[in-house]
Amino acid sequence: MPFLFLSDSGLHGDLLFSLISEQLPLNWEKSEFGKQKHCLNTYDAIVVNCFVLTSKSTPCAEFNYIRNINHPKVLLINVPCDLSTHISGPLEERKFAFLCDSNTGQQELIHRLESGLRSSRPQEDPGYRTRLLLTKREQEILAQLTTGEPNSIIASRLHLSEHTVKNHMYNIFRKIGVKNRLQASNWAKLHLEVERT
Repeated sequence: MPFLFLSDSGLHGDLLFSLISEQLPLNWEKSEFGKQKHCLNTYDAIVVNCFVLTSKSTPCAEFNYIRNINHPKVLLINVPCDLSTHISGPLEERKFAFLCDSNTGQQELIHRLESGLRSSRPQEDPGYRTRLLLTKREQEILAQLTTGEPNSIIASRLHLSEHTVKNHMYNIFRKIGVKNRLQASNWAKLHLEVERT
């Protein structure tokens, strides 16, 4: 059975489909959001390019389409890093697999997608859900933490008070489940490194 690639009608989706279909020479079909509503069960899996989703507070028409996909194997790629929980939550409830975010490199995307297509239970990006819990400011502070600088320097660099940085650190430690700066720095190097490449 073929695999379906769903995306918006823009150049980004066309280029990504070309890359995927060249790197993973399988039986692919491409469709745009809203055009393919019937016969979804004739596909082995549905790969959804979530690049069109944004962190806006109002869900877009594409989000409603994605949320209503009825298929046992839906793989989400290029999910925005700062996607709000009221948009990501309903997709998680549907048990869709979040394979990679929008900052994942091409080779890593192909690797995860290949694994996801072959596996009955796709391996999700391990840090994705936790990164979703972190605000953009918390991610900035966590990235600064890897430099080894004290809170006063981080505060100065980000134009914050030292007290605000301390509060953010407390929230970061709680969210990612670490007890000290070294553990947080190691976590950041593992999980935020993907976003920098």
